[in-house]
Amino acid sequence: MKLKEIFHSENERELLAHNGLGSFESLWDLEGHFIEEPNYRRGGWSGIVLHEIRLQNGQPLKIIIKRQENHTFRSLLHPLRGIPTFFREYKNICRLEKRNIPTLQPLFYGERQVNGNMQAVLVVRFLNGYRNLDDLLTEAGKNENFDLKSMIDPVAGMTAKIHSFRFQHSCLYGKHVFVKTEKNGSADVRLIDLEKMHFGLSRFSVAVHDLGALFRHAPWPGNSWRLFLQSYLSKAGLESKEKRLYKALGEKIEKKKIRRNPHEHKRGNKAHRP
Repeated sequence: MKLKEIFHSENERELLAHNGLGSFESLWDLEGHFIEEPNYRRGGWSGIVLHEIRLQNGQPLKIIIKRQENHTFRSLLHPLRGIPTFFREYKNICRLEKRNIPTLQPLFYGERQVNGNMQAVLVVRFLNGYRNLDDLLTEAGKNENFDLKSMIDPVAGMTAKIHSFRFQHSCLYGKHVFVKTEKNGSADVRLIDLEKMHFGLSRFSVAVHDLGALFRHAPWPGNSWRLFLQSYLSKAGLESKEKRLYKALGEKIEKKKIRRNPHEHKRGNKAHRP
C-alpha cells in the first residue's frame, strides 16, 4: 500500500493528533453524515463531511473532511493513472497562500492506493460565518435595503486579485464564492472548489472565462451585474479594455445560450453590458 500524508504545519499535526485524527486511516474511517449527496462518476466517488474537533484549549472547531476514491485528473506529467483532484486542490490552496491571497485553511492532505483504488483525503477549516454569493444575491433581490455595493466590491476585488496572477478558477459559480461581513462593514471573501484552478494564457482570457461563468451561474438582481463589472474593471486595471471585455463576454454568453437552447439563438443578450 502506497501512502502519502501531508500535514500543513506542525501545529495542524498536533491539533489532529489531539483529536485522534493524526493519520490518513483515522480520517478515512471517521464516521459522519455527508453534508450533501456524494458525487459518483467514472467509477469513483467523492463526499464531504462536517466534523467538530477541539482545540488544545477546549474550544470547538469545525472542520471539513473531503474524501474521494478514484476521482483523478490526468495531465502531461500523469497521463495514465492521473492524480487525485483533491491533491490538485490542495496545491492550488498553497499557491494562493504563497501569494498572500486569502483562501481555505488546510490542515491535512493524504492519499493511498488500496487494491488498485486511489483514495484521497483533504481536511480544511470550516468557513464559519460565511455565506455563499448565490444566497446573498437572492436575499438582495428580495430586500431593497440590502447593501449590495459593500458585498460586490470585495467579491470583485478577490476575482481581480486571482486574475492578476493569471489564475483561472474555471468553475467560478456563485455557490463557490463565500462572503463574511464584518461588524465594521467590510467583507472577507474566500473561493472554494479550487481543484480546476490553473494558470491561463493572459489576464484577459481568464477574465472572460471566469466572468462568463459567474454571470451565468449566479442570480444577479437588478443592476448588480453592472455594478460588479464596473468594480472588477477598476480593481483589475482593465478600464482601457472595457469595450473589448464586454464584447468577448457577450459572445461567450451567447454561445453558451445557443448550445443549451439552439432554437432561441436569435434572441439577444444585453445583460453583459452595464
